[in-house]
Amino acid sequence: MAGSAAEPDERGRNAPPPTTFQHRLLTGLTDPHWYWVLIPAGIAAFVLGLWGYGSYGGGHHSLSDSVYGAVKLYFLHAAPQPEHNVGVALDIARFLAPIVAGWAALIAVVSVFRDRVQQLLIPFKHGHVVVCGLGYAGFEFVRKLRAAGYRAVVIESDENNPRIRTCRNWGFPVIIGDAQLSATLESAGVRRAARLLAVTSDSVANTEIVTLARRLAHSARRQPIFGRSGGHVLRCLARIDDPGLCVLLRLGEFNRGDDQSVVDFFNIDTVGARLLLDKYPVDTRQRPHIAVAHLDGVGSGVVFQAARQWHDERTGDQPLLVTVIDDNAADKVAALIAQYPALEEICEFHCSSTSMRDIDRLAQATDRPVTQAYVTGYRDERNVGSALNLRRALDDTVPVVTTISRAYGVAELLEEKAALGAGVSVFRTLQETCSVELVEGGSLEAIAQEIHRRYCLMQPAGVPAPPPWPELDDALKESSRAQARHIGVKLRSIGCVIAPLRDWQAKDFQFTDEEMDTLGAMEHDRWMQEKLAAGWTLGDENRERKKDPHLVPMDELPSEVAEVDRIFVRAIPQMLAAAGLEIVDLTRSAPRYPCHRAPH
Repeated sequence: MAGSAAEPDERGRNAPPPTTFQHRLLTGLTDPHWYWVLIPAGIAAFVLGLWGYGSYGGGHHSLSDSVYGAVKLYFLHAAPQPEHNVGVALDIARFLAPIVAGWAALIAVVSVFRDRVQQLLIPFKHGHVVVCGLGYAGFEFVRKLRAAGYRAVVIESDENNPRIRTCRNWGFPVIIGDAQLSATLESAGVRRAARLLAVTSDSVANTEIVTLARRLAHSARRQPIFGRSGGHVLRCLARIDDPGLCVLLRLGEFNRGDDQSVVDFFNIDTVGARLLLDKYPVDTRQRPHIAVAHLDGVGSGVVFQAARQWHDERTGDQPLLVTVIDDNAADKVAALIAQYPALEEICEFHCSSTSMRDIDRLAQATDRPVTQAYVTGYRDERNVGSALNLRRALDDTVPVVTTISRAYGVAELLEEKAALGAGVSVFRTLQETCSVELVEGGSLEAIAQEIHRRYCLMQPAGVPAPPPWPELDDALKESSRAQARHIGVKLRSIGCVIAPLRDWQAKDFQFTDEEMDTLGAMEHDRWMQEKLAAGWTLGDENRERKKDPHLVPMDELPSEVAEVDRIFVRAIPQMLAAAGLEIVDLTRSAPRYPCHRAPH
């Protein structure tokens, strides 16, 4: 029953930035546009007061007396007694001046204490996102969360970080402190939060933060807070810079066999490589020859995922041609093969330096012409230079893509040139990677998207196709994510775990008939519990009344409906392989690859 879900949540992807009453009030009171009203009004009040005092009582006042009297008006000192027949000018000034002074004082007070007011309101927040770390990645997450209408609280250890002021101006409280301390997380309302992002530049600190947050969230579910039951699930996502360590950490959580696990890990390079190839895929209609300049983190992922795709789609045994362009190309290739040993079976590597001579020589090779070029280094300025050199040397029909992390001004120039014809396409790594989808789906987002894609393909003829993933309702997305999280539970029940992909045949892993029945029933039970929790009941199908005829045990389902769950179970090995993972049978209870040799 995959793909069905509860009613969509009203908060969509394109919701406007948060507009709570407190945010509108604080923003309105401190809006700089008020200065264009207050300054002229203050000057006008002074001039009118000066004129009024100078002409009051027959005009027998010195200039200093008039100036002194006009200034006193701002402090609620009225005109000289008696206060009748003071004249139009002074009458206007004695009301306008205190209004201007009072409004300016209110703006000053709110501006000074605005940050404190924002923090005082944190205990009243519920279901918000806690962002730990306001570096480049953290700030990008905050920007995306704001655009999607999320409420957030930020924790930053450096009080001099210039991004703090921007976040506070957006209405997001910023707490200065160490997120590895429980008191700091408590002050950010972590017990009532829905998500926590640990995205500092220190992977160890990020791991400590999510471990502590999990402990605090677990205790929150056992005791009410501010009258609430505390039964919500806080999901934590930690940034890990080492891709190998990141895989081990997230698989450790995945293999716990708990679909309510609250901790997940991600690596910017790994996620970026997948998104890069989604946006600029390798053309496999002919034998591809990809050139990868500066084989850093994203580049390694690009080569691995391109190799997996070529293995699945090639018709013969021709290897994928990969030319690595780097001044230390041989060392980079050796390190890549050490990380992914299976690449030796599918790739034919060539090395080239970044010199113009070698790039021209590569472009002029007719026996194995380059079909696509990716520039994936960590340094933006070096990437831009290499991309422009490749664009100059290669044929205009060869796509050239470069990653850019922070030099967005240069990125815009390259994009403008690309729009005019043959140019360099730009992949903005942080903007593409630090997304709301990653916050919600974590490292399993790719599997959730594949689940939805397969669900769309299964729709019978004549039935309107479900919308593509970017246009899907939030509740339907969450249903696919829940199904992806449950994969570890299913596999654990039959003595299997998930491991990093080490063999290209992993997608052909087969379950026994008995396991298919068991896992299919587990998926149906998971789906049924999800529907019941959303208020659906048994009855003839009626979406408006939340009636569904399939809310019955698996053995009471029509055979064609029960087969839907088995189809998704059968596809688990392929979906995991597409995400760079494979299934390992710890019990070795059955032959898993009857048509192939067993994986290493």
